[in-house]
Amino acid sequence: MQTTFDRDRIRSNLLPYTRKAFGLLPKLSRPRILDIGCGSGAATLELARISGGDIVALDIDKDALDRLVTKAKEEDLLSRITVVHASMLEMDFPPNTFDVIWTEGAISYIGFERGLSEWHRLLMPEGYLVVHDAVSDLQRKIELTHTCGYTILGQFELPPDIWWNEYYAPLKRELETLKGAGSLDQRVANEMKTAEREIAEFDSESDRFSSVFFVLKRA
Repeated sequence: MQTTFDRDRIRSNLLPYTRKAFGLLPKLSRPRILDIGCGSGAATLELARISGGDIVALDIDKDALDRLVTKAKEEDLLSRITVVHASMLEMDFPPNTFDVIWTEGAISYIGFERGLSEWHRLLMPEGYLVVHDAVSDLQRKIELTHTCGYTILGQFELPPDIWWNEYYAPLKRELETLKGAGSLDQRVANEMKTAEREIAEFDSESDRFSSVFFVLKRA
């Protein structure tokens, strides 16, 4: 019986949109990419697969980074992925370090304007920033991309039906399977409770779960 809870397996349903966003970038030769708030690395691993570049994966969650390292070893990608256990509030990379900064679902922790402003200096002079964030206050975010020193190469939205069909419905089915699997350790039980709360939030406020990818170039 299934006794583990691997949310990344479900999260991988959304990787086509990671690939779509990457496809809006110009062709880059072995880019140096910073993945901010990478978590356990679903997007990180995909970026390593499709970019041919070197990824610095940063997150404050040590357990999530350990899971990323394990999966990177399994796919023989660890030579191109460097994990950094740190807060996005305390990054000390030199200016002009990265060809691409990537962040999916994490910029809200620092704020859209602050993230765009502070990360600008970390990019190469013609570097790129890809942000996946909530669609709320969209017009203001579009304006901020310009005032913070970027041009928009492309953007696209993920409406609630995508989030339900490709993430929350499969997640709900996973939870139902696990509940019939017998005894579970405390970590798995806690992760399941968190997932159940997220599904309940989606059921009550699905419109809030629309999101948008911005593909930006440092101006």
